Amino acid sequence: MALTANALAKKLGCAWKTVHRAIKRGELKAVWDGTRRAWLIEDGRELTLFRARLDYLRSVRQQRRERMKTLWRTGKLRPRRRKQVVVQVQVQRPTVVAIGQGIYERTAPIRWHGDEGSFCCPSCAAPLKVR
Repeated sequence: MALTANALAKKLGCAWKTVHRAIKRGELKAVWDGTRRAWLIEDGRELTLFRARLDYLRSVRQQRRERMKTLWRTGKLRPRRRKQVVVQVQVQRPTVVAIGQGIYERTAPIRWHGDEGSFCCPSCAAPLKVR
C-alpha cells in the first residue's frame, strides 16, 4: 500500500520537509498523484534505506548530545566567547568653525597645515589656530 509523504513523515517521526527533500534528491522513489495532490511512496528498497539513514542520524545526534552534556558537566566545555571587534575611529577634521550665537553666528573656513589649522576670526579678522 502506498503512503503519502505526510503520512510517511508521521509514521517515521520526522518532518514532512525531510521526506520531500529526499524525494527531490532521488533518495526516495515517489509518484505524484494529481487527484489527491500528494506524493505517493511505495514500500521498497529506497524506503528501507531512508529509514536506516534516519535511524543512523538519530543515533549520531543522540550520542553527540550525550557527549556534549558530559563535557559540560565535567567543565571541559565552556560557552563561546563573543568576538571582540576592534573599533577604529576615523577622526575627520572640521572644515568650518562657527563663532557667535544665534543670528550673530559667523563661520570661517579652516586651512589645515599638517596637524595644525589656521583661520581668521570673521568679526575682528584676528589670525587664530586650531589643533
